[in-house]
Amino acid sequence: MNVLDYLLDGVEAELALERELGVRLVECDRELLKPLPNQEVADVARPVVERPAERPSVRASDQPTAQQYDFVFLHDKPLTAGGVEMMAKIVGALGKNLVTAPVVCEGDRPSAKAYIVLGARALNKWFPDIKAAPGQWVAVHDAPNIIVTYSPAYILRFAQVTPALQKIKKDMWTAIKSVLQRINL
Repeated sequence: MNVLDYLLDGVEAELALERELGVRLVECDRELLKPLPNQEVADVARPVVERPAERPSVRASDQPTAQQYDFVFLHDKPLTAGGVEMMAKIVGALGKNLVTAPVVCEGDRPSAKAYIVLGARALNKWFPDIKAAPGQWVAVHDAPNIIVTYSPAYILRFAQVTPALQKIKKDMWTAIKSVLQRINL
C-alpha cells in the first residue's frame, strides 16, 4: 500500500464516521486525486524548500491579548472537525469568532472575564477541585465567572435528533448566552 492509498483510506474512514454520526455528507472520489500523467513521481515526492516570505509587521492591537478576551471556551482535548464547525457557528451567533473567543484545550488558561467549560472532563482538567452540573455557574478565586455546559463531542455522538438531544442543545445555548448577560456584553 502506498502513502496516498493509506491517507485516502484514513480520509474515507473519517468521512464514513461523520456520515454515520450525521455531521456531514461528503464523499471522497479517488479518481480526482491521481497524479497527472505527465508528472513524474520523483517530482511529486521531492520536498520543495522555499524561503519564508517576509511577514508584515503585526501591531499589538491586531492580536488579541489576554485582557481582550470577554470569554474563553475550555475543552479537555482538541475538537474534531465537526466540533470545530459546531463551535464556529455558536461563536459566530454570539458576534465573535474563534480568534476573539477561542476554544482552549492545552497550555495555560488565558485571562478572560468568563470561562465556558465544555463538559465534565474539561471541568476536571481545568478546575480539578470543582464539581458542577451543566448550566451551573461556579466561582474560583482567580476565575469568578465559570459556567459549565455540554461538550460538542458529547452532542455530536448522537446519530438522531431526539427530544432529549434538542433539550441538551437548548440547555447548552442558554448557558452560553447567559455569559453575555453575566459580563454585560
